[in-house]
Order: sequence, then C-alpha cells, then structure tokens
Amino acid sequence: MSENRKLKIIVDDVEYESFSTPAFDKKQKWTKPNDKIINSIIPGTIIEVFVKKGDKVKEGDAMLIIEAMKMNNKINFFKDGIVDEVLVKSGDIVAKNQNLIILK
Repeated sequence: MSENRKLKIIVDDVEYESFSTPAFDKKQKWTKPNDKIINSIIPGTIIEVFVKKGDKVKEGDAMLIIEAMKMNNKINFFKDGIVDEVLVKSGDIVAKNQNLIILK
C-alpha cells in the first residue's frame, strides 16, 4: 500500500478515511459542471428545437426533442434563463454530453 494515498472523505458531516489505488489516481478530477451549458443526456438525433437565441425560458419549458432508439424524448429546461446560443438544429446527430444550448 505504499503507492496508495490516504484520502479524507466527508459525507453528511461524517468523516471517513480511505486509500486511493494507482488506477484511481490516474482518473480525471471531478469538477462542478457549468449550469449554463446544457448537454445532451443521451446520444441521438435532434428532431425539433423549440428555442432561439434571446428567448427567455423558465424551468420546465420545452427545449428540444431528441430521438434515441426510435423514441422521441422531450427535454425541458431545468432552470430559468435567457438563451445565449443554440448549438444544434433539427437533423443534427449528437453524442452523449455534447453541448446543446448555452444560457446567459
């Protein structure tokens, strides 16, 4: 275990100690995602985009429809904002985690 690093982890105000493994140390560090950039949660084809640059949107408003595995999935906004950029259009094929829309 001389290669492993000691880690201190706090969950719900309870402190735990553990050791990392060499495989864990090679993984990329987690960073908080930017909540203004909306990414695709699944790979698929964009069927329809309901917003354009400058639109004011509210939590729950429809953003777009993405087809995956022959099913249409309506994706809604998870927060209020103003659309700064729409990076996709109908017919685009997108990968999981690909940027779709950017809010101001």
